[in-house]
Amino acid sequence: MTVNRSVLRRQSAATIPARAAKLLLASCMVVVLAGCGGQRTSPVNGVVLLDGKPLAGASIQFVPQGTGRDATGQTDASGEFSMSTFNPKDGVMPGEYKVVISPPAATPDKTPYASAEEAMAAAAKARPKKVTSDLPVKYSQPDQTPLTQTVPVKENLKFDLKSK
Repeated sequence: MTVNRSVLRRQSAATIPARAAKLLLASCMVVVLAGCGGQRTSPVNGVVLLDGKPLAGASIQFVPQGTGRDATGQTDASGEFSMSTFNPKDGVMPGEYKVVISPPAATPDKTPYASAEEAMAAAAKARPKKVTSDLPVKYSQPDQTPLTQTVPVKENLKFDLKSK
């Protein structure tokens, strides 16, 4: 039996890149899967009310009490929020948390200016607006907040805060 050596060389040369590609793909999958281990989040959504009314623009922070990782959120105009840990709205890692809710920040100037120079001049003249909030300070201090939460949650959260 005779073997055509040129055919054998072409076949083995073609299988080397295919094997290398498979090995590279398998290596990448191992790295990706290893990076995801232990970092699972659970969706956390809800609403923040102050004296029964939606609290728009408030910042929310879940501060872990033990294991876990900080998570943040921001309320929209209707007081609703979705928490984020690693990516937007990806949720919160399981654990026990203190919930810190901070008052809305100052509203940005939405005036349309003709040029950047005009906007800069207006900003230089403008006095910073002091933001007043009826939200008690205790809710915005991790060592004072009475709010706690266990994650994962079974339903949307409702934080009904009182100004007095």
